[in-house]
Amino acid sequence: MASSTPLLFLRPMALPRPSTLHRFLGIAKASTTATTSSSSPGPRTPTQAPAAAQPKPYRVTLTPSKNYPIYTLAKRGGNMKLTKLKRIEGDVNALRNDLREAFGVDEKEVTINQLTRHIIVKGHKKPEIEKFLKERHL
Repeated sequence: MASSTPLLFLRPMALPRPSTLHRFLGIAKASTTATTSSSSPGPRTPTQAPAAAQPKPYRVTLTPSKNYPIYTLAKRGGNMKLTKLKRIEGDVNALRNDLREAFGVDEKEVTINQLTRHIIVKGHKKPEIEKFLKERHL
């Protein structure tokens, strides 16, 4: 007594969106390419990488419109101006310390929201942060 009703709940799922793949596999792609290139047979020659070319322990992903996720905020009736940096992957503390050194500001001027992993800088500093990220190719 086999029934011929199709099992609709067993249908194949659709593929994930490209942004989902990029988000979850973005770091994995870099690590897999490094392992495949290092496992290639042949003579190895030690190369000296300049200090600026060393990979940073953090990365800022771009928005879908290919812009940096930097936003300006005005709070307390417009008196308190803030700049928020979002979409940070990796070591948020290292990026905060690099921003502090680049701008030469106090520790209280650049803070981290640990829950959302956003960096908040006092003042409207969007052009300066964009320049900082473009110089470091992040």
